[in-house]
Amino acid sequence: MQKNPRKIRAIIFDLDDTLYDCSGTLVLRGRRQVAGKIARLIKCSEEEAYSLQLEIEEKYGVKANIYEKIVSHYHLPGTYAQELLEDFVHINISNITVFPDVMDTVIQLKARGYRVALVTSGDKEIQRKKIDVLGLNNRYFDDIVITDRNKGQSKKACFQEIMKRYDLQPKEFVCVGDKIDDELAASKSLGMFTVMFEHGRHYNAYLKVQDKYIKPDYFIKHIKNILELEILNNLQVS
Repeated sequence: MQKNPRKIRAIIFDLDDTLYDCSGTLVLRGRRQVAGKIARLIKCSEEEAYSLQLEIEEKYGVKANIYEKIVSHYHLPGTYAQELLEDFVHINISNITVFPDVMDTVIQLKARGYRVALVTSGDKEIQRKKIDVLGLNNRYFDDIVITDRNKGQSKKACFQEIMKRYDLQPKEFVCVGDKIDDELAASKSLGMFTVMFEHGRHYNAYLKVQDKYIKPDYFIKHIKNILELEILNNLQVS
């Protein structure tokens, strides 16, 4: 049997809902923080305002700006939509921790000779704060890159830059993330192997409409499961 010449040499990880539980911590914390203002605007209890946010996200999806929906539905001045969104985003980033198997998995990947990168997108200051609080730094990763959404930067362009910097081909990369329409779509379009992490609100949204999207090459429930994937175990890094 002819040996498959492809060799995986690098792994790219997403951050939110991939290396830690963003949906169950910061997202809910943000919804709680905004609930007070919503309650005052529409004359309801904070608990009702909190539930309203969850209901609207469930109805319109995780990509929708639910604060625009609330402002429109309750005929509030349009400026409130941005104010509510800012309050949701700018929360106290504390008491978050990586999933228990993250550090050991990254250390093992590095020990096996793989290049390991962390690529996340959003507000640069906020994402950097998350990385610092989580204790993730270049001691563990060869590269940590934050693509700034406010400046129109994309993960696809970032992935292309990493390929160029590492002097590697797409089929030498594995991209791990939870968002089918973000890092997984971008990496798949470039020809990388894709691994969907089965966690969080974006993964749950994907399950409802998965026929509309490309299918990831692999699915994992725990970060450590990447160590068991055939593409890493059968094809050794030289």
